[in-house]
Amino acid sequence: TRYLDIPKARRLEQEQKRVNVDFTLWMIHLLDKEAKRLGVPRQSIIKVWVAERLEKAS
Repeated sequence: TRYLDIPKARRLEQEQKRVNVDFTLWMIHLLDKEAKRLGVPRQSIIKVWVAERLEKAS
């Protein structure tokens, strides 16, 4: 739009912090399968899915 520069838009509070999460092997296999299908790293799948769930819950 003429009032919002979408390419320059960003979400606030984007500081990242590393966390460790343990997954069962079957979950890792399914995550890897989906990541391969989409051509993205496993971490990307996890981050997107968690973000979607958090946005839905709030």
